[in-house]
Amino acid sequence: MSLDLFKNEKFDIIIVAGQSNSEGYGLGEVSEEFVPSDRILCMSDNSCPRFEPDENGIDVFRIDYPSTIDISVADEPLNSEGTSKVGRLALAFARAYIDNGLLKEDRKILVLTLGVGGTGFRGTQWGLNGILHRRVKDFVRLALSLNDDNRLVAFLWHQGECDSYEHPTWSEEERYLTHKKNLEEMISDFKNEFSTPNLPFIAAGFCDEWYFKFKERCDAVIKAIKEVFEANGGFVFTHGLKSNNEQTQNGDDIHFCRESLHILGEKYFEKYLEISSKN
Repeated sequence: MSLDLFKNEKFDIIIVAGQSNSEGYGLGEVSEEFVPSDRILCMSDNSCPRFEPDENGIDVFRIDYPSTIDISVADEPLNSEGTSKVGRLALAFARAYIDNGLLKEDRKILVLTLGVGGTGFRGTQWGLNGILHRRVKDFVRLALSLNDDNRLVAFLWHQGECDSYEHPTWSEEERYLTHKKNLEEMISDFKNEFSTPNLPFIAAGFCDEWYFKFKERCDAVIKAIKEVFEANGGFVFTHGLKSNNEQTQNGDDIHFCRESLHILGEKYFEKYLEISSKN
């Protein structure tokens, strides 16, 4: 659909980025289904991010970017078998945003869906020179350019699992300092680029079942995430939220289940309200 069709829409823009839990891989039943609405749209592209083996059989990150960008009514996608829906925390956040009366009648929500599974601050992924960080900024520039009344509302981030278990020879202090530096640079660059010193940046912890398998490494990364995001917005605790494995017994312990992602999105929103009340 041509983006020109949205020139007359006024958007509250929510950015969601990071790795797979920010995309949403949650399975299972939920207490309340997400109902699509023409008040919640999403911007996405067909860049097909993926990992492919190189000539030495080593997986290398590939992405077809720049690529065609589209805006459509937001919904939870179907799983690979096409048999059930997959949860998205950003949609639970958007629903809570509307339910709490924060979206004015003449406006809509535009969710920028920019999470990519299995990615971190390495190579050409996240980081100041990373292609995924550049892609976020390209999306934001485009979304803001559609209408002068468009505004950024929140930056929702969920990432760190990759940076917790990679580089096994690193000390926990090195892991903590490296991750903190990467996050601080990313956020500072974004704020400077878009002149948004008060934009709330919100992040969260990991899935308990997976976290406890790599606790020491995870603690170093989570310490960095918590410190950086509390200085720039807020941090959400995730203790007690179930994994896909706990909910469906499918062996996937790193991803929050669908119900947990709905709860997590609401927790992100509660943190957003807390931050907003202080500004």
